[in-house]
Amino acid sequence: MTLLEMETTSAIAGALECPACRRSLIWNDRCARCIGCARDFPAVAGLADLRLKSDCYLPLQAERAKAERLALHSDETNAIGLARAYYEMTFDVDDRRRAQFLAHFARVEHRGESLLRTLPEIGRILEIGCGTGGFVVAARRANRQVVGVDIASRWLVVAARRLSDHGLSAPLIAADVECLPWPAESFDVVVADSVLEHVDHPSRAFQEIHRVLRPGGSFVAWSPNRLTFARDPHVGLWGVGRLPKKFRSFYVKARRGCDWKVQPLSPNEAKLAAREAGWEKVEIGAPEANEDWAKSRREKLLISVYSRAREFPPTRKI
Repeated sequence: MTLLEMETTSAIAGALECPACRRSLIWNDRCARCIGCARDFPAVAGLADLRLKSDCYLPLQAERAKAERLALHSDETNAIGLARAYYEMTFDVDDRRRAQFLAHFARVEHRGESLLRTLPEIGRILEIGCGTGGFVVAARRANRQVVGVDIASRWLVVAARRLSDHGLSAPLIAADVECLPWPAESFDVVVADSVLEHVDHPSRAFQEIHRVLRPGGSFVAWSPNRLTFARDPHVGLWGVGRLPKKFRSFYVKARRGCDWKVQPLSPNEAKLAAREAGWEKVEIGAPEANEDWAKSRREKLLISVYSRAREFPPTRKI
């Protein structure tokens, strides 16, 4: 989707604004320029890039270059093939984690369908951290108005391919949840699946999400519980979040040979951040887990046990 095409979808995307100064943007076929601070925001791989910073894995210019390289393969394969192509050009991910991530990408549409069932049936949706587009595809299949945002434009390239694989389209924008490029009260629903643990400043993310929601709107987030004894989904280790903060990185480095770059929240930490951002009604619970997410018979059995435990108040609370 080019920037000119982006303008034609403004009824869905909303009136985008400069994330730095909140002034209007002037669009052309190569970039958007802010009329206030004169910042230029380029098109990256044909997608609008309204970021002020990149994620923790790549500097901004390097991330943009990687997205452009990945987009060169987009016409040659499907979304999963494109994800494989990404890891062929990424050398700091070992084979075990690569296989884990690819298996996750193959299941994200099932997760998206489950998440969609928890939302109100009307209204404009913003997905924060849309990644490879599983939820966006599920929402578009249900004919919902949805915009996907991710701080990593490389994943948006895969998301665009996934939408195309299904004959669907939706606005996809590179942006940071801590500095969203929309005016206040632009969306009815905001969703985030496995995102809150990746943001640098969760309190700022909650404040921004609250700002772009209309009065009475809903924010639904799925995120790992820092206090769980289960395996962390990012590195596959048990109980990492229960360790003292200063020891977590050392432990993960010793066991997995990679850096610990996530910050999962406990239920109380998430609830406090939400209340400080302005929400009066905050509910914390155990989300649905579908057996379609399982990678093995063992995981299917564990999901079955978990699903049964959700049915009873005492075990659901635990």
